[in-house]
Amino acid sequence: MPKQTFYNLSEDKKNLIDKVLKDEFSSKPFKDCNVKNIVDRLSIARGSFYQYFDDLKDSYFYILDKETKDVHLLFMSVLRQNNNDVLKALDVFGDEVCDLIFEDGEYDLYKFRYLYWNSELEDSWKAKKKEYYEIFQNDTGGNKLELVYFMKATVHSLIERNFKEGWSRDIFLQKYRLHINWLKEGIKNEDF
Repeated sequence: MPKQTFYNLSEDKKNLIDKVLKDEFSSKPFKDCNVKNIVDRLSIARGSFYQYFDDLKDSYFYILDKETKDVHLLFMSVLRQNNNDVLKALDVFGDEVCDLIFEDGEYDLYKFRYLYWNSELEDSWKAKKKEYYEIFQNDTGGNKLELVYFMKATVHSLIERNFKEGWSRDIFLQKYRLHINWLKEGIKNEDF
């Protein structure tokens, strides 16, 4: 998260930094982003960047926190709103996650996150979100936790394929509903 120095900046300056960060992280995979591009666009010294953020990853996580929503938190919210009825929550979640990833101005942030997220970023993100993951683990123990991981793998795969294959909203929802139906009803021989 940004250092206090960042929060002491004027709103205009913070907004400009936010815009440049969002542009940088929406235009290419994180591994291809760099501080030089950011400071050049902001016309600031490299040292100033490090007065605001610990490193490039810190600025990336900041903009993800600010501009995107965690799909895991979204699912937990939808589940609670549906009285922990997982089947109903899965139906509602498809529309919610579709709205999220296809939101104007956010699509590319999600795209580069889902296509190029690696284990190093995942470990750092989990460390940053440690409190959330501990609560999540406590709320979903045993077989329930395994079911959540199973559903997570299905949804993440669909989101990733959406970006790789350039699906429309309608195609995403069609495939989401097909996969969720398999989760709910099971796979049958006639499906092959």
